[in-house]
Amino acid sequence: MNIALLTRRKILGAFFLSGLLLTSSVSYIHQVKAQTSTLETTANREAYVRDELYFGRSQPGGGEVTEEQWQKFVDREVTPRFPDGLTVIDAYGQFLNSAGILAREDSKVLVLLYVSTPERERSIQEIIDTYKSRFQQESVLRVTDVTARVSF
Repeated sequence: MNIALLTRRKILGAFFLSGLLLTSSVSYIHQVKAQTSTLETTANREAYVRDELYFGRSQPGGGEVTEEQWQKFVDREVTPRFPDGLTVIDAYGQFLNSAGILAREDSKVLVLLYVSTPERERSIQEIIDTYKSRFQQESVLRVTDVTARVSF
């Protein structure tokens, strides 16, 4: 092999290796900065619990919980227990009921964000129990995320 060609290959190889090392270093520095930014942002947030409650509106015998009935329920049962705020979302869902029949119905999703306390836990269970009893519901789906980080 010719010495000039061998020298050129070594030089190109050295440039390639330097470029590779430089690229991976820059990538690593970028990742560290991105993680630091995320941690700084998260550190300024408070730890909350996020609960989503899914309320079916169909009633046995073909009736449905009306908008007026729903609003009275929220005003009398939910708001006094969670006066700091809540979100209600109109939804449509389906599930297999206890008889193994696919039930489809309009629903309401109640989203609550709060600092966890035994009182709050009792309040949520009271809301669920009251809705089930008042509107003859088989169940109310509850989804709890204890890792919610919020800022206002």
